Amino acid sequence: MRNPSLSEQTDWFHQFAKQPIDQLAMQATDANRKFFERYVIASLPGHTPPNGQSSEEFARAVVDLLENEHQWNQALMSAIIHADDLYKTNYSLGAVSTLESFAESCPWELFQDIARNKASNYRFP
Repeated sequence: MRNPSLSEQTDWFHQFAKQPIDQLAMQATDANRKFFERYVIASLPGHTPPNGQSSEEFARAVVDLLENEHQWNQALMSAIIHADDLYKTNYSLGAVSTLESFAESCPWELFQDIARNKASNYRFP
């Protein structure tokens, strides 16, 4: 059996996490906990996934991680908009710096990759 891709893990997480918290607690099975653990490891390098939690704590961790992801996604969008504004005023170094700084501070690997990719586009248009 192959390991699911990060995209597949992300799809699973979003589907899973959108449920009401009481439903998440009832679905704190070993399989779902393992899948969540794999998702945390793949998405947040260097972060330790929660372990040994009650069903309610597991559900809260899922909800909290989804909220954290949304906040970082919003921060990425703001950084991209700011970088675009800088680039449009011929300040490409500022645009690159904005996105590289974001990538350094963001714990989410996918958002880091997006910011670095966008920064490289400004560096080498």
